Amino acid sequence: MAEEFKTSQNTEEEEVLVNLTLDPEEDPAPQEDLSVNGEHKSHKKKKKKSNALYTVIIIVLLGVMGYSGYQIASTLLRDKEADDLYEDIENQFLIEDGTDLPEWTEPEQPEPSSGEIAPVETRETGGAEQPSQTAETVETEATAPIYTVEADPETTAPPATAPKTTASASSQNPLRLLNVNFTSLKKANKDAVAWIQGMRGVISYPVVQGKDNAYYLTHLFDGTKNANGTVFVHCENNFLQDDITYIFGHHMRSGKMFGRLTDYESRSYFNNNPEFRLYTPGKVYTLKIYAVFRGTGAERITLNYASAEAFNKAMQSYAARSMHPVTVPVSYGDKMVCLCTCSRHIEDGRFFVYCKIIDPG
Repeated sequence: MAEEFKTSQNTEEEEVLVNLTLDPEEDPAPQEDLSVNGEHKSHKKKKKKSNALYTVIIIVLLGVMGYSGYQIASTLLRDKEADDLYEDIENQFLIEDGTDLPEWTEPEQPEPSSGEIAPVETRETGGAEQPSQTAETVETEATAPIYTVEADPETTAPPATAPKTTASASSQNPLRLLNVNFTSLKKANKDAVAWIQGMRGVISYPVVQGKDNAYYLTHLFDGTKNANGTVFVHCENNFLQDDITYIFGHHMRSGKMFGRLTDYESRSYFNNNPEFRLYTPGKVYTLKIYAVFRGTGAERITLNYASAEAFNKAMQSYAARSMHPVTVPVSYGDKMVCLCTCSRHIEDGRFFVYCKIIDPG
């Protein structure tokens, strides 16, 4: 009986211990798990982990801020380096005539509707004025207007009886006439072939032609490595002798180089700034804008065409893609210049401004 009672007593004690272990409300924290001030050690561990996590996050954020600051500072320094260089080049190699023009501001008047065709230039034929081009007014891009390409008039100046339009009113090139010291410019860089000027002086840079199309993407006129690069001619071009001469420039966020070329997406800007100037040793050419459109880096670049038919077909396709009505007559035998830069409308986008070269003779 004594043994039986002892066994029974031990069993009851064990059951009580089991119940205490399983009941969280009645299970006091063991004395050894409490800190001196009564704080649970597990809470301290969690606190330490949280503090460590916050420290890591702060360090990462500081690192990101530091890197971003470095990138911004580097960009500003890079742009200033390029600005200083090209400003020095202008001071050294240009003699300017005329005065500065005010910065362009967008007019408030509404632009013509998408179906409206702007007036075209006219020319005299047998005493009667005939439009130099014809167009169909259409709605969709797929059936965009194809402009008839005709021969040039005998003179580049519009006849006295020509109607006065927004474009023709501003055809007196609103640019200062420059005197470029090409002898000194070519001594500074033997690759220099021209100076381009346009957009009320926003674009005013020396133009080079290298052995490839890569070097001047990342190098300034003096050879300094810089992301602004230099305005350059396609390396395979026979400069101004091929059917189309391609001139490239970066689309910098600062607006430098060809960063403002996409302003020609605006109809009013296009109408009021219809020309560029291209200075070469001995001649100053006018580049009358023919067509403006977006494209991609996969665009096929053709420097020369095998026939008049091929050339005229290409010009008609450019006219059909143009954001604005085409008013400049172009035919086989005319020489063209295409200004090309990047565009952010799509990945690997491009922006093209095709111009007809007016040779001063």
